[in-house]
Amino acid sequence: MGPSGAGKSTLLDELACNNNNRGASSEGSVLVDGQPRSARSFRALSCYVQQTDALLSSGTVREVLLTSALLRLPYSIPLSQKREVVEETIRELDLVSCADTMIGDESVGLKGISGGQKRRVSVGVELVKDPRVLFLDEPSSGLDSEAALGVMSALSRLARRGRTVVATIHQPNSMILDTFDDFILLAGGRTAYGGSWSDAIPFFDRAGFECPAYKCPTDYFMTVVVREEAAAVDALVAAYDKERPALLQQQREAVGRPGGASAGSGRLTLDIEAGAGAGAGAPGVQARGGAEAGSEARPGGDAAARVAPFEAEGAAGTAGAAKAAGAPLWYQIAVLSLRYWRSWIRNPVLMASELVQYIFLGIFLGAMYCRFNNVMGEGDFDRSSCIFFSLAILCFTPSYTAITNWGAERVLLKREVDQGLYPLFAYYVARYSVIVPFELLQCLLFLAIMYFFAGFYPAAVNFFTFMAVFGMFQVISEGIGACCAVACKSITGGIVLATLVLLLLFAFSGFLIVKTPVYFVWLQKTTYFTYAYTSLVELELSSITLTDPATGQTVPGMQAFPQQIKTSLSYAENIWILFAQFGGMELIKIALFYVTYWTGMM
Repeated sequence: MGPSGAGKSTLLDELACNNNNRGASSEGSVLVDGQPRSARSFRALSCYVQQTDALLSSGTVREVLLTSALLRLPYSIPLSQKREVVEETIRELDLVSCADTMIGDESVGLKGISGGQKRRVSVGVELVKDPRVLFLDEPSSGLDSEAALGVMSALSRLARRGRTVVATIHQPNSMILDTFDDFILLAGGRTAYGGSWSDAIPFFDRAGFECPAYKCPTDYFMTVVVREEAAAVDALVAAYDKERPALLQQQREAVGRPGGASAGSGRLTLDIEAGAGAGAGAPGVQARGGAEAGSEARPGGDAAARVAPFEAEGAAGTAGAAKAAGAPLWYQIAVLSLRYWRSWIRNPVLMASELVQYIFLGIFLGAMYCRFNNVMGEGDFDRSSCIFFSLAILCFTPSYTAITNWGAERVLLKREVDQGLYPLFAYYVARYSVIVPFELLQCLLFLAIMYFFAGFYPAAVNFFTFMAVFGMFQVISEGIGACCAVACKSITGGIVLATLVLLLLFAFSGFLIVKTPVYFVWLQKTTYFTYAYTSLVELELSSITLTDPATGQTVPGMQAFPQQIKTSLSYAENIWILFAQFGGMELIKIALFYVTYWTGMM
């Protein structure tokens, strides 16, 4: 079995049915109990904990696990039972002491649990569905030796309770190695060793590669296959081919020995990566567990991987449960909305920065234009300037917020959608069912301060029309930021792109230029700035009268209406076009979410 193509796919990806490495393909077969594996059924029986933790930083350990249980377990299971599963998982992974502590993220000022506890929570997120097989990609990555040992000890306990655990490890120490049962060493796609961990050192001794005293065995094994290269690999492969039946028989006997794993128990198995990983062509140690120990990877032939045997009744029951697990869309949206709402109210940096910005800018604009006068050439210009300045604030602030937030959301979203926990549409609806009310509340706070402080026309219909236009404008601006964030994988790239797009749209709204060049007329006709700015200026000027300083006569405010912002449309038509652009932006956003996900750009 070996991956091919432009993408990267490791052996662990193949074993775990993680087929989301777009651009990569593989050849060969994977067998379970000697039978061809059904990817769909096997995913129901197994789980894959990837190397990078993808956890909601603002959720507590208990909340994160409960959310996973609500999305993974069958909808028909009562909530009380799901809570029991979560509590059992917390106890099983020794997370009781931090169950009500937030996951945390130091980069945004949220203190939380330790790195080792985060890794165990990542295991727990998958464990709530009670998988028979766990695949883990470097569960000790980034942890100190003590935290790594704690994680591996927890995995060892899981294996002793009837699960097969397969893990890759980066430079394990001797205490971590003592937690493992089996491993298979691969070099260039060939099997250099496969059997019980306890038989590995004697095998290398017999093959002419005696492990020096006081040296970590796995470090020595990798040195042999990496540094001594072809000659050593050939010798090991030849020795393994000769001893393979005896090694596998010893492994079977080890399962039934007193103190060993029983026939129905799981095994903790090891995969130590070298170089780029345990993919085709790279040496590594492939894990395998259970009483049936056969697994081959021969040059020029298919590689067949066998996982520990499952009881037929248990496998069928789990598969049936997974089939029944499809929660209705509204339920998924409700669960995700609650999670997203918590992430907003518990993020002090996000909440504080947003509120401070809108309150401060509302006060600043109000003080800057405090109590407009009604002198033609002054009052009309100040009003139009204040509206333009307000639109600038409601343009850049939500856009940049959307970009910075997306960086933290992307990894979690992609991983959960890949795993089939919910569709993109459910995430989209849940996200904006929380974001839009928050944005409108912030907009109302800003407008309530600025509108009356500056001295706009004091009528309820005018105020709420301002609110409606500002609200639609703000949501469109957030949408532009979200689209730029989704299109660019980095926050910096998203901000640069959003700035460029917004400045182009901003420039031709009618305030900065008297006559738009003919080659930019199309941009003036399409930008949402034009319709928001024109409608609000018209609303305000049509409600007031101005005094001509030259004659002292009172004239309608519309006599001062700037000619360059006229759109040849009525006031109502301008607002309707803005509303259409608001709806169009929602369609563009969800379409871009799907396109970037399907194309692997997310």
